[in-house]
Amino acid sequence: MQQHVIDSETEAYHALQALDFGEALPFKQAILDEASQYNETWEDRFNAVQGQVEAFAELAALSPDDVPADMLAGMKQRAAVEHDWYSAQLEEVQQGIEGYRYVQRTRAKVGPIRDVLVRMESIIGSECYNANIQNYSAWGVWEGEGRSFRYPVTYIRDGQEEKRKARVDDLQPEALITGHYKFGANELSIYRALVRIIDMLEADYGLKIARAGEEC
Repeated sequence: MQQHVIDSETEAYHALQALDFGEALPFKQAILDEASQYNETWEDRFNAVQGQVEAFAELAALSPDDVPADMLAGMKQRAAVEHDWYSAQLEEVQQGIEGYRYVQRTRAKVGPIRDVLVRMESIIGSECYNANIQNYSAWGVWEGEGRSFRYPVTYIRDGQEEKRKARVDDLQPEALITGHYKFGANELSIYRALVRIIDMLEADYGLKIARAGEEC
């Protein structure tokens, strides 16, 4: 067992010495120092260094055609400020790219039908009724039990929840689609459900929904 450990450590040490840093060569010492700080064995150090060199190369080569160059550069700069490890930078940039693509897909899907979605939700949200509400007029006269009311929709914009009963024209499609009803601990994703209903009506019943910017 001891000989196996010695052989493994010796092999890892020589592999580290022979490792080609490629484009990461200017940052070799920093990568080595970081790996040594968090790893005790040569095998772990080699694996850590090799992973960082590979992540550095992949990050440098990352240039998808569907993401604006200035936006991608901003993602990389922010990741470099927040993370020392290139693997963590790569992961954050990849997540940023997927986030950008999600926004574009959502805008392409939801944007053209947002008016019909908003109108449908307004109809549904205005059909709420509570039979236990004691209904009084403005003069304090009791007019009977029960009252209809507009159920509020909760949206998520820039990571923050916003509860609204009207006016959504300032919401981008990626925020509009998050609209949901809160029922205690439960939620109903009303806008996502409405999109699925439109898809179903078009696919199964041949219904044609007019889309913004679409020629008739």
